[in-house]
Amino acid sequence: MEQWRIDSSGVSRYDTEEHELFLYQHLRAQNGKISNLKAHLALLNEASTTLFGAPVTLTEKEVNKACEQLLYRGNYSSSAIHILELRLQQSGKFRLRVIETSLYKGFALRVMRPKAMVAEGCNYPFSMPTSAALSMVDFLRLTALQNQCHIALCTDHNGVVTSVDGAAPIVVHGTTITISNSTSSIYNNLAVAALKALPNHTVEIRPVTLTETLSADELFYVDARGITAVGSLGSTYFSDSIAYATAKKMTI
Repeated sequence: MEQWRIDSSGVSRYDTEEHELFLYQHLRAQNGKISNLKAHLALLNEASTTLFGAPVTLTEKEVNKACEQLLYRGNYSSSAIHILELRLQQSGKFRLRVIETSLYKGFALRVMRPKAMVAEGCNYPFSMPTSAALSMVDFLRLTALQNQCHIALCTDHNGVVTSVDGAAPIVVHGTTITISNSTSSIYNNLAVAALKALPNHTVEIRPVTLTETLSADELFYVDARGITAVGSLGSTYFSDSIAYATAKKMTI
C-alpha cells in the first residue's frame, strides 16, 4: 500500500521507513576517505545486534563508495573535512548525507566555549546511537537556549552525568582526568589514547557525578566536530588547557 502526504508543496508519496528508528554514526571524511570506518561499523554492528537482533551487513566498501559519490556529486572540497551522518535502518538500508563542513583543518579544540545548563533526572540512554538520542539532544539544545545557555548537561536520579550535549563528559581535577563511560564512541576511544599520552597525568574511565563536575578545573567532550571545552555551568567557570593539549595529541 502506498503512503501519501500533503504539505505546502502539494500531494506526494512518502517513504514510511524515513520515520522508523534508525542507528547512526557521525563520520569524518576528507578527500573521499572516511576515518576509522571499520571501528564505526563495529559500533553499529553491536547496536544493531542488541536492538534489531541482527548484525550489520553493510561493508566498508559500500560506505566508501557512497562517500566518494556523495562528495563528488555535491562538489564538496577535497581538502576540507566533512562531517557525514550514516543512518542504518532495521531493514538493512542505509543513508549517507553531509551534515556539516568543518572550519578546522584537523581534529581541533573548537573556538566556541558553550554555556551549559543542568537537566536533572534525565535517564535517557545516550549510550545507544539511535535516532531517539539525536532527537533528545536537539530537544535539550532548544531547552538550553530558553534558559540562556547553549547545551545541556544531563544527570540521572543518582546525580551521575549521563551526557554533555549528547557526548560523554571529561573532567579534570589537577593532574587527574576522568572520562565517563556513559556512551560508546570512536571519538571517546581516541580521546582516551590521547589523554593517556599526556605526561604527568592520571586517566580514569568511570561514571562522573555532578558534584565532581562542579568542582572540576575543566569540562570538555569529544565528538565528530572536534573537542568542545565548556565555558561555564551555573556559577562554575572552566579553563581549557588540557582540552587544548588533548586536541594536539588526537590522531584521526
